[in-house]
Amino acid sequence: MTTLMIDNYDSFTWNVYQYLTDLGADVEVVRNDQVTVEWCLARKPRNVVISPGPGYPKDAGISMDVIRAFAGKVPILGVCLGEQAMYEVFGGTVRHAGEIVHGKTSLISHDGRGLYKSVSQGIQATRYHSLAGDPKTLPDCLEITSSTASGIVMGVRHKTFVLEGVQYHPESIASEEGKKMFANFLMWEGGTWDTLVIKEEYVRKEALSSGPGASGDIGRRGDIYSGISLADASKINSTNGAATDTPAKKPTILEQINAQRMMDVAAVQSLPGRTEFHLARSIALGAAPPLIHFHERLLRAANPVAVCAEVKRASPSKGAFDLSVHAPTQALTYARGGAAVISVLTEPKWFQGSLEDMLEVRRALDVLPDRPAVLRKDFILNRYQVIEARLYGADTVLLIVASFTHEYGGDEQLASLVTFSRSLGMEPLVEVANSAEMERAVKVGARVIGVNNRDLHTFNVDPARTTSLAKMVPEGVVLIALSGIFGREDVQRNVDGGAKAVLVGEALMKSSDKFALLRELQLLPAVKGQSLTIEPPFVKVCGVVRAEDAIHIAKSGADMIGLIFAKSPRQVTAEHAGGVIRAVRDVVGVPTDVSQGLTLPSSSGFATSRLAWLRSTTKSLVEHRQNLGRPLFVGVFMDQPISYINACVREAGLDLVQLHGNEPSWTASFISVPVIKVIHVPAAGESASKDDTANEVRRRISDAVGSMPQLSNIAAVLLDTSVKGSAAGGSGVSFDWEVAKLAFEEHVGSSGPPLLLAGGLTPTNVGEAGKISGAWGVDVASGVESGVGVKDYGKVGAFIDGAKSSK
Repeated sequence: MTTLMIDNYDSFTWNVYQYLTDLGADVEVVRNDQVTVEWCLARKPRNVVISPGPGYPKDAGISMDVIRAFAGKVPILGVCLGEQAMYEVFGGTVRHAGEIVHGKTSLISHDGRGLYKSVSQGIQATRYHSLAGDPKTLPDCLEITSSTASGIVMGVRHKTFVLEGVQYHPESIASEEGKKMFANFLMWEGGTWDTLVIKEEYVRKEALSSGPGASGDIGRRGDIYSGISLADASKINSTNGAATDTPAKKPTILEQINAQRMMDVAAVQSLPGRTEFHLARSIALGAAPPLIHFHERLLRAANPVAVCAEVKRASPSKGAFDLSVHAPTQALTYARGGAAVISVLTEPKWFQGSLEDMLEVRRALDVLPDRPAVLRKDFILNRYQVIEARLYGADTVLLIVASFTHEYGGDEQLASLVTFSRSLGMEPLVEVANSAEMERAVKVGARVIGVNNRDLHTFNVDPARTTSLAKMVPEGVVLIALSGIFGREDVQRNVDGGAKAVLVGEALMKSSDKFALLRELQLLPAVKGQSLTIEPPFVKVCGVVRAEDAIHIAKSGADMIGLIFAKSPRQVTAEHAGGVIRAVRDVVGVPTDVSQGLTLPSSSGFATSRLAWLRSTTKSLVEHRQNLGRPLFVGVFMDQPISYINACVREAGLDLVQLHGNEPSWTASFISVPVIKVIHVPAAGESASKDDTANEVRRRISDAVGSMPQLSNIAAVLLDTSVKGSAAGGSGVSFDWEVAKLAFEEHVGSSGPPLLLAGGLTPTNVGEAGKISGAWGVDVASGVESGVGVKDYGKVGAFIDGAKSSK
């Protein structure tokens, strides 16, 4: 059976014919105006090729009709004009591409499927065209398979029919791996993808390693086509100059990322409702959140230096930092630690970020009275990405001068995006890496310039780069040092050199004490609470109602103060609890303006065991208590709505929430602060054997924490005596403390998990309870009272002393 090729009067038809026949095809070539569609159907070809040619698809004779006639029956390949014909057959529009390319090569990014199976990413492709399919008009039945770095559509594929086309010339001597693509096509048999059969016998395998278009043993790519290098071939095609011995230049990391991002953008723009027009209308109708001024926010915090803290899961140079990190939680930690700007990586492939990360970060920060500015950190090259940033909550965007090569519009495009960003209310951060780029940034009028100490082509770091370029920065322009900053000395060096701000990512992502590092990066002294030494058992005094009691309890050395929001004689409102908490904060611990929220550690991957997770949580609780220099405030709730709990957390300023009822295991994930989950244990004498009770306690803890504890938001578990006939505690009655020991017999004591003990504890029995159970913490309410809700200071002191002596 033959391969039928429609010749659209183009010299490249011969090259296509040569490749196909070399690979073993029996090709029959006919001109587009010398036969009819009926004649073509009568030939019963095994597959069909629509050749390159001049003009528009409407000028291609019977080509479009042939596509309609054979679609779904046999495989169809379109090259250049042939691909454009496919685009218009199914309802798309072909128009001027915005650039005229004649005999030049471009890097192509592709999806690795269909024609591109086993084809290297970032291949060089020869282009001869001024027209291309408009991605805004991409038919629903087609998908974009490849594009240039500037977003020009370089290939499409039908989603149902075995029909694929490329805008460029894979048959050109300067195109890489073209013969492999034609071989992929020739192996296809069938008219639809779901019935496709791959028949390798249709291809002469030896042709793939010899003759024109063959790939030699070149690694990823290199010298091809009987010793003619890619650089020589490209030069011959584009300039008719003499060949040289210059080897092909491998794309840098920056070039690869830029190419991929343009392909990503083209794909998004092709989705229904996601064109530039649609996004602009959303902004016009008020869908974008309010802005704060980036330049002013930096200057206000630059006393002496503003910190831009970065949320990023990975990088091309260092790999993954923490793929499980929750972006909004990380951002709030940074903000509460004093960051003036939150930088959010939104590039998905190399940095594992997303626009959704930034949107959620922005929504989380909106609850703060003086929130940081939000920076979209990405490889932004066109207006669409700036519009996306505005709509998804950014206050500013990053524009990397090195990205704006001639291929991406150079300084004209850079200046245009600076102006466009400002028109949307966003002052951009313009990034440079050398003196030439600094001159370009100054020329386009940048008001905030960041010097990247990391070379984006090689990813090597030069810590002195910011200082060396600072003298070129005009007065009134804010200078930011980017990359290679890990501590106080790095910040001080850059500030002394003229920087008003620093951007820090890797160091913060890896830090186990982000609060302390943020103060160091701001050149602030360590807070006084960090000099405390807190050792288990933790002591929680619950049921506090009066502010004066809370202050005395805090000064006596308690580690947690519990405020009951559930129905109880000691119940408080959010407003009342907030007053109690503020009273304590005013006299005990670090100033309110440097306090931070408690966050649980995350883990890279999900291999962390439950025991390892709980031990790391113990460390977090202790460190947070030490940092603040005051007790942690715990709100106690029982079977109350999640929305109510989170509202109380915000209004009162709680550090943790205690779930004391029968809440489902997933509830903790929806609470905005870490959770203590209560497990109710029958009173002594009311349960089965100790072993059976301990096994039941283990099962309930497992249900609460789950198989992936780092995803549970559970900070600790508390064992309390259940009230007969009810799941609730608060009975003032003890359970058998050996049950707690048996439940965690393999890991008790100071190195064990954060297991707290409650139920009938008093100053006289707390020491014995601690020794028998091995609990990490103890919890008391009525056992230290002289009346309901009135704490007896003598009992409080005796209880704390007794608990601490049980270690």
